[in-house]
Amino acid sequence: MKMKDERQFEGSEKYGDKFEKYLSGELKVEEFREIEEDIEKFQVLIDYVNHTLDEELYEKEDEGGRKNRENSEKISKAIGRKFRNYMIGAAAAAICIVPLLLMGLSPLLNWIYYNPNQSKEIIVKENDSVIVTNPFAAAMSVYMELFCGDKGFAELCLWPEGYGRYTIDVQTQIDGENTSHILELVRNHLYQNDLSWNSSDFPANAFTYRSEGPSLCMDKDTARKKLEEAPELMKIRASISFDKLKNMDELAEFMGKHETYYLYCPVDVKGYRYWGFSPEKRGYDLTYGYDLEKYPYLDISEGSKGDERSPIDAAVREKVTMAEVYEKHVESMIRFLMEDEDFLKIFDGCAPGGKNFINTYEYVEALDYIREHGVKSYGVVVYAAKQELLEMLEDSSVDGVYMLDGKIDLKF
Repeated sequence: MKMKDERQFEGSEKYGDKFEKYLSGELKVEEFREIEEDIEKFQVLIDYVNHTLDEELYEKEDEGGRKNRENSEKISKAIGRKFRNYMIGAAAAAICIVPLLLMGLSPLLNWIYYNPNQSKEIIVKENDSVIVTNPFAAAMSVYMELFCGDKGFAELCLWPEGYGRYTIDVQTQIDGENTSHILELVRNHLYQNDLSWNSSDFPANAFTYRSEGPSLCMDKDTARKKLEEAPELMKIRASISFDKLKNMDELAEFMGKHETYYLYCPVDVKGYRYWGFSPEKRGYDLTYGYDLEKYPYLDISEGSKGDERSPIDAAVREKVTMAEVYEKHVESMIRFLMEDEDFLKIFDGCAPGGKNFINTYEYVEALDYIREHGVKSYGVVVYAAKQELLEMLEDSSVDGVYMLDGKIDLKF
């Protein structure tokens, strides 16, 4: 065994020596070829091993890549399904919830902002009944009478459009002909299509008493000549100026003497616009629609002696003069509006900085003035026939007349 091992070792050394000589180029041709053949064989073995390992490695890599791609596709599909489910859920929620939100938003905005369509129930103890009133209609009726009674306020038409928006038609009427004044109320902001809807049709200097600058009022002689040229069937809307202020007793006496259609009686109040009242019923019947003790004769028909609907006892009405009714009526109108600030901020206010503002001092000053000086009138606005107007011009207390407009009346 020992000899065999030594020979193998010696052979190894000999091959090593031979390979050294191969490298140094000292081998003979035959031995050189043998080494070359060995190297070639060894190279074939190495190439085979490398090729085999590469194929196995590539197969493993391809298999891992496929698995990764499959996993990526599965993840992408799962994410896609999740996303689609979320989108479908969101769309379904939008379809179901948004209309509900919108449906709930409209009444919410109507509740938050001023609602002219809101009604109020009043219990009448006298006859055990309930009256449904509209506070906005009552306020507008009083407001139009106080500041522009010559227009002849008739009624309101109201269209709620939702989300705090309303279209309001303030209708005035002269001799059966209606005129519409359209307003848009959008969440407490008033859009006025007709800027003169709440002001008198008569110019500021139509009366001699309160004219600032030259008066437009005609003297009686000039007015007579104009009227004599007019057709007999002519009816005229005109302002009659008194030569001095009349208290309510004197005014009632004047109107009792001259029978015609009285639209408006402006009263002496300091300010840039007309303040006054309509001596005949205009607009809505406010009976039972307010506190009678707090606002006596707010509805002027309360003082009508022949009006059975009046909540005032007939015996009491018999003792009250029309002069007292007019005085209390004017004061009640001013106080009634003063205490409805929500209405005034929108319909009689201004909006500096986008916020509604009302000049309450104007109302306080007017109320203080009539309480100190009494309710006095400097003229009347009438819708009179030609002959009625000519007769009024014969009154010694009439100072002049301003004729605004007229028409031929063929109804009778």
